Amino acid sequence: MEFLCDTNYILFPTSDNAQNKRLYFYIDNELVYDIVLKLDNASPDYKFPVDLKRFKGKKIKITSSPIVDICFDKAEEISFEYDGKYRPLVHFTAAKGWINDPNGLVYANGKYLMYFQHNPVATTWENMHWGGAVSDDLIHWEEIGDVLFPDKDGTMFSGSAIIDKKNLTGLQRGNEPAILYFYTSAGNTSETSKGKPFTQCLAYSNDGGKTLIKYDKNPIIKNIIKENRDPKVIYCEPDDSYIMVLFLDSHSFAILKSKNLLDWSQIQEITLPDDGECPDFYPLCTDGDSKNIKWIFSAASDRYYIGSFDGNKFIIETEQKRLNFGNASYAAQSWSDIPNGRRVRTAFASFVIPNNPFGSCLNIPQNMTIKTINGEPYLSALPVKEFETLYKNRDVKTDVVINSDTPFIKSIQSKACDISVSASAEKSFSLELFGLKISFNADDKILQCLDKSAPLKCENGTVDLRIIFDTLYTEIFADFGTVFMGMTYIADSNLNSLSIESKNATIHNIRVSELNSIH
Repeated sequence: MEFLCDTNYILFPTSDNAQNKRLYFYIDNELVYDIVLKLDNASPDYKFPVDLKRFKGKKIKITSSPIVDICFDKAEEISFEYDGKYRPLVHFTAAKGWINDPNGLVYANGKYLMYFQHNPVATTWENMHWGGAVSDDLIHWEEIGDVLFPDKDGTMFSGSAIIDKKNLTGLQRGNEPAILYFYTSAGNTSETSKGKPFTQCLAYSNDGGKTLIKYDKNPIIKNIIKENRDPKVIYCEPDDSYIMVLFLDSHSFAILKSKNLLDWSQIQEITLPDDGECPDFYPLCTDGDSKNIKWIFSAASDRYYIGSFDGNKFIIETEQKRLNFGNASYAAQSWSDIPNGRRVRTAFASFVIPNNPFGSCLNIPQNMTIKTINGEPYLSALPVKEFETLYKNRDVKTDVVINSDTPFIKSIQSKACDISVSASAEKSFSLELFGLKISFNADDKILQCLDKSAPLKCENGTVDLRIIFDTLYTEIFADFGTVFMGMTYIADSNLNSLSIESKNATIHNIRVSELNSIH
């Protein structure tokens, strides 16, 4: 079919039960865009919007493989409605479509900007765009739609953002510094980019992150090896330079350096034996001591090193350590340019729920610190303080004695809640809510949830747990945030009583806070 693009969006009917079709978009006989979706004209579940503003005023020809009738509606604007039976209450989801890696996280002009890998036309991975959202408080988010679109060089894979405060690139227009976005053009991941390599590219914004313009001299880094990707850029104060960490292949990562944010040279290669892709790199004060700065090098599965960095070499000072022990939470990235050196991150949790308009969610933003436990430094992640603005119906119990005949039971009226438990590490206990059971074994100091387990350090002989329950995803924090478990699980809201059981234990403190929705 052929039509004049006189609209901002077209809406395709789809259903999970239909087969995949690839749609090809041609302008003047040149392939400019292609997407894979489960087009279903007969009995659609949802209509997914495709942003065509960049093609407005041009004649577009759309073909399909296999050949089917191509039907769609037109829309000048789209609304972001957060429906769906299992929609999380307190975790960010796209109104429609699949999301994965958080991208381009930056604080600019008093706003938190958050982008993410987005498939706008399905609830599974494919067709990588960058979707975007903005927040005043890291908790309540307003979607702004897709901002980076696949092109002849590839689909839009992960990356990062930084403010060009000195206008080193010369890309600033107006009074405010440009926001720079570094991303991977994933060549050969679409028909439009067939035969192209993976390269690192640059985009910029002069309107506060609403509109991203691709740099006209891309790529800024040509292919180094295979599917090298996921550039993370950070300013390095010690020698007034900019550092990029980049996944190379397998378990290898490159550290690159630049003085102008455009020309990059490799200075080091790092190996994380049990991890790959989506690196992050940033400094933190150890135990809050601004005179004891260490750098964190982490990757997608939350393995990390702690070390020192002078702008030229990262010196690893610990063995490879592990933060996340759960079945979800992947590709964590931290925000750039938050004032006062604060470091906050998020990650994504993967799930697909049939016949729902969304797939996957992002973690509650986590405040990152280094904590010393039993003489060893560890990376710590705890929910940001702003999360407590969602609290309602708070209840605190102290010195609760439980045994085989007398468990602790409390009814929960919200579909999401934040629970903290502090207990002696000498006694085993378990807690259960919405059908999800979490157990602590005092003999071996192991925390268990479903088929995942984590060893606890139990400093001072105490078990401190914090658990955020939501409809599809639960986040568990232990050992002052140095142990994290992200767990996907479909909550049974009928089982809405918190139960804590033990043969014989005293729970020092139980805090229960039901949560309001972020929507």
